[in-house]
Amino acid sequence: MSNPYAIFERAERKRGASKFLEAIPLYLEARRLSGVDRDLRAACYFSLGDTYRMVGEFSRAGRCYRTAHSLVLKMSDEVRAYDALTGLGLSLRATGDFREALSILKRCLKGYRSLDDRAGEAFALWALAGALRVKGDLTGAIAAFKESREIFSRLRDRSGVGYCLTGLGGASRVAGDLRASLGYYRQANRSFTALKDTFGKAYSYCGIANALRMKGDFSGALKNFKMAKTNYRRIGDKVSYAYTLWGEGTAYQLLGKDAPAHKDFIEAERLFRDTKDKRGLVYCMMSLGELEFRKDPKKGMRMLKKALKRAEALGIGVETGYARRLLRTAEKTPDKLPLNLA
Repeated sequence: MSNPYAIFERAERKRGASKFLEAIPLYLEARRLSGVDRDLRAACYFSLGDTYRMVGEFSRAGRCYRTAHSLVLKMSDEVRAYDALTGLGLSLRATGDFREALSILKRCLKGYRSLDDRAGEAFALWALAGALRVKGDLTGAIAAFKESREIFSRLRDRSGVGYCLTGLGGASRVAGDLRASLGYYRQANRSFTALKDTFGKAYSYCGIANALRMKGDFSGALKNFKMAKTNYRRIGDKVSYAYTLWGEGTAYQLLGKDAPAHKDFIEAERLFRDTKDKRGLVYCMMSLGELEFRKDPKKGMRMLKKALKRAEALGIGVETGYARRLLRTAEKTPDKLPLNLA
């Protein structure tokens, strides 16, 4: 009989090398063979949750985290119970269930602090910061990312620091500080290159591309979007690839290249539907609405109004603001479309 521990370790090595699609069947096999070993079974569910989340399978990830949470509670393992809830919060954040995600992540942060778990506190802060950014609380997001980075630095966790830098890059871009955004993303890219973290490199390339796009350097942006896509394809991350397509499509749209822009937006929309990413679908609705407005203003306005309704219903502050800006521009100064959204 195959050794489930050896299979699990092989899966962990694959995941560590960002070979997520190769890791998943190994985790499933280790789980199948785990029998009555609750520790191994829980570890498989945790790792499957993390791996599914990295490839954009957020609903599956959430189910795995819920099962892991149930298993570790039976073992009276408080720390791992919060680990499972933090993963669940990240999965809910990714599918657009931000109110529930915020509630869970705040609970986890409080729990880690009560247990004096510094690594858990840093991770929960990072996760919460990302949710605050999407909610539209950029000041809170930047403060939480900085606090998380400080703890990760003290723990000498270079990977944790790198992901805080990408978070700061994104929040700074949305806040309008493009110089800081580019600096954070480039610093993160150097760190992830040294760590040989393929996902981190892809994430930072996409961030660099978006910062350059916002600065009007479309040539530099398209070059970095291409590098991000290459790395995301390598690891099979559908949702991050979709956001990269949206950014690339926006660059093409601003260059007046509507055909490749439309192609990117349609492909991104398909991937967002596959991964149930409601926020991503709002971005595509806005961008396709802009393109449509040039051909049929009435139809374009309907699409933009629908995007605003969806953003408001989801409680995503940044995107709600973008949709309102687009509608105001379409109504009053349509010649200024398309807008260069962060």
